[in-house]
Amino acid sequence: MCGVFVSELGDDNNPGTKSAPVRTLQHAVRLAAGSRRGDGTGLPRRVYACGGRFKETVALPSGIDLWGGRRRCEAGGDWSYYEWSFEGPDHSTTISPPVGIPLRVLEGEDAKATSTIFGVRLMAADASAMDHKSSIAMILSQGAKANVVSSEVVAGNGKDGEAGEDAHRERATDGLPGNDGADACTADAAVGALPVVSVCDDGTESTSGYGGDGGIDVGGDGTPGQPEPADNPEGNGRAGTGASSAVCSAGTAGADGASGGRAGGAVGEGYLTFDGWIGARGEDGKKGAVGQGGGGGGGSKSRGHMYACPTSRPQRGAAGGSGGSGGCGGDGGRGGSYGGASIAIVALEDSELALTATKIIAGNGGNGGVGGTGQLGGVGRPGGRGGIGFDGTSGVMWMACDGGSGGFGGRGGDAGGGLGGAAVGIAYVVPNLAIRPGTTIQVGKSGDGGHAGNAGIGDEAGRGATGPCAQLYRFGAANEPPR
Repeated sequence: MCGVFVSELGDDNNPGTKSAPVRTLQHAVRLAAGSRRGDGTGLPRRVYACGGRFKETVALPSGIDLWGGRRRCEAGGDWSYYEWSFEGPDHSTTISPPVGIPLRVLEGEDAKATSTIFGVRLMAADASAMDHKSSIAMILSQGAKANVVSSEVVAGNGKDGEAGEDAHRERATDGLPGNDGADACTADAAVGALPVVSVCDDGTESTSGYGGDGGIDVGGDGTPGQPEPADNPEGNGRAGTGASSAVCSAGTAGADGASGGRAGGAVGEGYLTFDGWIGARGEDGKKGAVGQGGGGGGGSKSRGHMYACPTSRPQRGAAGGSGGSGGCGGDGGRGGSYGGASIAIVALEDSELALTATKIIAGNGGNGGVGGTGQLGGVGRPGGRGGIGFDGTSGVMWMACDGGSGGFGGRGGDAGGGLGGAAVGIAYVVPNLAIRPGTTIQVGKSGDGGHAGNAGIGDEAGRGATGPCAQLYRFGAANEPPR
């Protein structure tokens, strides 16, 4: 009538009495939750657990008590408890699953009901939480209430965060070489060479300039390469001029695409969830910009200070070559992942927690993962050749001019490093805490933030922040802006 009894030597087919205990704590909790005390109070019954090691996770509704540290659990034993001590493996009821949160306290059917947890050692394995890198020993869900007495709550170490994925090692898509212009005296309409276009996987394009038309008295100008830089003091991708009183000019090389730069490292403190603590990844690297196409070369002419085409041939001068197109921008690397946390107790919104004569131990947080490196941009290709002037017996006509080379695509940005893992004794959202005499809190070191991709020794740019570290640490609620 006073509770459900559980022992490592029990059997879950038993009724859970002193003489016939069950074997697992979770089964005992289910039996207790489905029954009532015999004293008329209507309160849920207790679970009495023998000293020993239970390799399972336990979900305890508020209002169900868990009394550990029992001894003399054999048939006919009195199930008395030890003078409480943390010394020796047999002096406590140890809950130590290889994976998962050892103990979750859930909100019960009665909003005012509180669970007493006495004489229990909770031990979370390293990197055993749902994210496979944090270690959390106990979680109070929203609205849960618990008194923890003469117990020990121990979180293992967090695992280092995963490095962000590097972008492709091979270069991004290269540009295309420009087209050659028509030679003099070979066409009635010596149209300048057609441009070429690089189409990148993100839809951006690099278009070279047209070559200038071949003329009779004046050569045509080329056109500039695209996309034109907003600020272009160097004259990148400019069109060549056609021949008039002077020879034509070549198109100029296109500008290289801008690099994606270096992304920022993870910031903030992370946040609490039903499964524990979630940190922040570093920012992903930005894509590099496409290179500008080269300008088209100017066209030549067939008359003037030179000999005209023979009457038996077409009369147009040589046409200019088109520019080469620019290379595509490289992809950015992926941000480094956060390091795993080590948190002994997580108390979510509206939960209540009282600790008496209890030892709280948190280990070390894992370091944030390094950011991924960016991809090299594609190669800009050379412009086309200008058409050749006619070589007659009486002299040589002017040649048309070449197109400019396309610019190289910008290198993809290196990603930022991940947030370091938290090392916190009690992580909570609102301060519904009572820490009573005899309670101690011991905390290890939080994880360092991960470096950015491609960072050198001592290079702190793009590095993630160090994780939170404190005996008690208040995290923002889910609907609060990050701090």
